[in-house]
Amino acid sequence: MKNIIFLVNGWATSQQVIYRRAKGRAMPQSAEDAVAAVEQRRLDALIASDITTLDEIIDEQCTHIESNGTARTKAAFLEDVAKREFSFDLFEIEENHIRIFGETAVVAGTYRNIVRVRGNPNPMKHARHLRVYVNRGGSWKLVAHQATEIAPRAT
Repeated sequence: MKNIIFLVNGWATSQQVIYRRAKGRAMPQSAEDAVAAVEQRRLDALIASDITTLDEIIDEQCTHIESNGTARTKAAFLEDVAKREFSFDLFEIEENHIRIFGETAVVAGTYRNIVRVRGNPNPMKHARHLRVYVNRGGSWKLVAHQATEIAPRAT
């Protein structure tokens, strides 16, 4: 079973986007809300290996750096997703902090996951993530992703 938790400003949501309404009509989303929605769509698409959605979200010039230091282009990343080189038994976003700087958004936080590589499960990983989005024509596009594994504390 996949457990997905998404935290934004202290509110937990699970596979949902909250739309604000005023007097019966939808209010415009804040930039933070729009980026949070893209973050959730990205996570859902990653878990489902939804190449179409990932292709829409990821910019052509995106640099994707895994927690092990492997750097991939958008094309290489999507190819690995399509081949199901990896899949997730668990993916939990522990925290996500979204900051907007004009047409740029920086998302920083932590997560835990259990990833399968070529069908073989890896141990639970705890990591930090940093993602950068740019608003291109009204759509937030992922231009950089960096994950860094958090080493277990020595006892």
